[in-house]
Amino acid sequence: MKYLFSVLYRLFFAFTLLVYALTFFAFSGHWAAGFLMMSLPALVAIHALFFVISLLSKRPHWLALMAIGLSFPFWARTFQVFASSDANEDAHNLTVLSYNTMGFDMLNYLENKNRQNALNILDWAKNTDADIKCFQEFYNRQKSETFNSIEQFQQAGYPYYATLRPPYSRSNNNFMGMVIFSKYPIIHSEYEVFGGDTNGALYADIVVKKDTIRVINVHLRSMIVRFGGVREAYQDKDYGQGKSEVRKIAGKLKRGFIHHEEEVHLLTDWIDQSPYPVLVCGDFNETPYSYSYGQMTKRLANAFETAGRGFGFTYQNMPKLIRIDQQFYDQKTFEVVDFQTLREVKYSDHYPIVGKYRMK
Repeated sequence: MKYLFSVLYRLFFAFTLLVYALTFFAFSGHWAAGFLMMSLPALVAIHALFFVISLLSKRPHWLALMAIGLSFPFWARTFQVFASSDANEDAHNLTVLSYNTMGFDMLNYLENKNRQNALNILDWAKNTDADIKCFQEFYNRQKSETFNSIEQFQQAGYPYYATLRPPYSRSNNNFMGMVIFSKYPIIHSEYEVFGGDTNGALYADIVVKKDTIRVINVHLRSMIVRFGGVREAYQDKDYGQGKSEVRKIAGKLKRGFIHHEEEVHLLTDWIDQSPYPVLVCGDFNETPYSYSYGQMTKRLANAFETAGRGFGFTYQNMPKLIRIDQQFYDQKTFEVVDFQTLREVKYSDHYPIVGKYRMK
């Protein structure tokens, strides 16, 4: 029995190494690899638990300790204890806000449900100070007194903007999509819609004083995973329904991984071909243990990993304990002075993230 357990644990260790390699080198965007990479935190937790048990039994299992040690490259993706930068608080010269605004909760507003929340999101997004603002799920309706959002942002001090408008938008002025606002001039912009929906990628080339930078706002396609059905099936002890719900979730994740592999290739092409230093903001709809995240870290640094705090979870709804909103930056041009996840701002299903950068 002991021999069998030893063999099984060695196979589990080998499986863990495969997951580590897939996540660190990001050499495969296949959907099956997506499921494996997503399991990384659970694998580390299992090894840690097994090592603690082995210590308590006074027979430490060094293979488990090795598995924990080899997970070191992923610790920064998971948790940060931020050591203050040598730069003082006022040393930054560029503040970047990224926020999935949930369409300013427009549907509930129109249905006369908690209308104040829509006003709160719009007011906060409009009046919170930042040099550049990247919004996903941004709603604009030009003739609406409430949702003439672009006009309101211009009046709030953001004269320059670039938009992503899905093909089904009724006009250029009425849409649900993405926007980059800037206090500095935008000299060029382009966008690509993913799947004919509100998701996509948008970039703006912005002249900041004497320098030009490229800011990319991205919203990878949502997997639309809901755990309510699984929870209800468990509470009702309806295991057949539970299996059905799990299959639905797995199917949505599979399709999401397939879409994200395609979408991140466009994003990395924009980065690789950019004539200017790049900042990337947005809702990636994936955890930091994913192909898209790995492709980004091959090219850019992650602001949370450099200057974040705690776990940095950015999603308010179930499953909650995930960090799917990101800011990446070119280390040759930018130094991140501070990065925050504003968990006190609870208007949307996402929390805003703010990075403060010094341009070298």
